[in-house]
This record gives sequence, C-alpha cells and structure tokens, in this order.
Amino acid sequence: METATKLVEIAKRLYDRNMNAALGGNVSIRLGDEIAITPAGINKGFMTEDDVVVVDMEGNKLRGNGSPSSEGKMHYEIYKARPDVNAIIHAHPPFAVGFALAHREIPDDVLPEATIVLGNVPCLPYMTPSTIELACEVAEGLAQRNAVLMANHGAIVVGRGLEEAYNRMELLEQTCMSVAYALVLGGVHHIPPAEMEFFVDNFGLKREG
Repeated sequence: METATKLVEIAKRLYDRNMNAALGGNVSIRLGDEIAITPAGINKGFMTEDDVVVVDMEGNKLRGNGSPSSEGKMHYEIYKARPDVNAIIHAHPPFAVGFALAHREIPDDVLPEATIVLGNVPCLPYMTPSTIELACEVAEGLAQRNAVLMANHGAIVVGRGLEEAYNRMELLEQTCMSVAYALVLGGVHHIPPAEMEFFVDNFGLKREG
C-alpha cells in the first residue's frame, strides 16, 4: 500500500514538471477505508509528510494538521464509483489547461501511446469548483475512462497507483502539447479508422460514439 511519502513525492514531481503552480492541484491515495490527500492552502512543491491529511470516504477529517483539499469532493466521489482506483491526481498542466479553456477534447486516434493509455479524453462542461455538482460530474465522466479535462479548470486522472496516475497526467500533457503544435503547423492528421481496429483488438480500446 502506498504511503504519504509517495504522495508527497508525486506532488513535488508535478510541481517540478510545471504541471501545478502556486496552491493549485491536489493528489490523493486510497488507504483501505481511508483517503490520504494533499491539504488546502499549501504549495504542493514544498509540502511535507506532516502536511498530508487523512479523511474517511465521506471527507471527514481523521488525522493531520491542516484541512483537506477544497476539491476533495471529486476524489471521494470517484473512489466511491471506482473500486479499481487507488490514486487520483488533479493538476493544471499548461497545454491541458489550454484545451480545457478552449473546451476541446483529445480524441483517441492521434498518437498510438495516447490511444492505448488514455483513449478519448473529453472536456466536461464547466461546473463551479469545489461543489458536489462538479464532483458528481467528474465521477460520472471517469466512470469508464481514466482521464478527463474540466472546462476552464484543469485535468484529472486516475490510476491503480500513484505512478500509473502520474504517467497518465504526464502523457496527457505531452499529447495536448503535440496536438497544439500540429494545429499550428496546419492541422492534425488522424490515425485511419481501419487502423484503429488494431487497438480495439489488441489493447481492448473501447471507442465512443
């Protein structure tokens, strides 16, 4: 089972890779019937294990010095809906946020690795941050996916563990960057539809629409 040490390491890695800044973003792990989550009001690049807050599945604080992230509701609702998920990362990578501002999705047919690891990444409609409405919308959006964008907000990914969740966030940002560059160069050429059957047959890709 992962620990607060790993949570702090991932939070700092996100900061160091410019995927979070100032007080933004949050990271959590499931610890049985408890959740360890980054605190509110702290720069995640400089937090310590002592800053990590532990809550129950309803978000009631059990241990820790500070308050749990104001976006904790998203984490709690996702864990309730996804028993296979043990780690959640919400971050603000610049290119991914650019797509969220433009209300643009990342389709599943642009880059092979992104096709396999991410699939289609939709941009969910805007909802007020820190509300149960946003939390429920995100949990529903992630019911059959592992990454989504939130309009005018940021990105959120899930994983069986923190490394898997982190890799998904890093790949999402790289994919958004690559698509943005392609648009500058004249447009994105998609993987041919017939070729997408390879990913359906060999990697279990479930295509939408």
